[in-house]
Amino acid sequence: MLNVDLSIRDKPPKQLFEERHHCRNPRCRTKLPAPVSNPRDAFCTRGCHASFYRKRCLICECEMERKTERQLICGKRRCRNALQARIGLGRYVATSACVSPLENSTKPGIESGVAGDRVWRHIAGPQLTASQLHYAILGGEEAVETVNRTNLKHWQKASAETPRGGGR
Repeated sequence: MLNVDLSIRDKPPKQLFEERHHCRNPRCRTKLPAPVSNPRDAFCTRGCHASFYRKRCLICECEMERKTERQLICGKRRCRNALQARIGLGRYVATSACVSPLENSTKPGIESGVAGDRVWRHIAGPQLTASQLHYAILGGEEAVETVNRTNLKHWQKASAETPRGGGR
């Protein structure tokens, strides 16, 4: 068996065995269902435990910045040995196989470009006729001339009915 010092850093021995009545997470501090003497068990839920140890070493509880999501300890030899022995870690520690990496990608963006040989799909709006689709895709001058010829009679009739001067 490994000789590992599991004392919590910078805490007097009196507080190690004192019964805790409230959650250790500073953002929670709710009352526990039953008082506990082990400080590593003094969390109301698994989420409070994960939040508390997110920026702390799981063994010595010193502040640390994680390099990866899977990192649990600060990297000191004493902490590595204690984690390997799995001694006194509390009730909420998952096995090392259950720790999953970040879900967000580190390089966001499109994985592949748009393929030019794919056909266009109609998604929204009214279904276009063949001629409408032709005018929508090809040059705009042809479409404008065709529309102008079609609507010429309407414009002439509307302009004859409207009095000059733009009055009301």
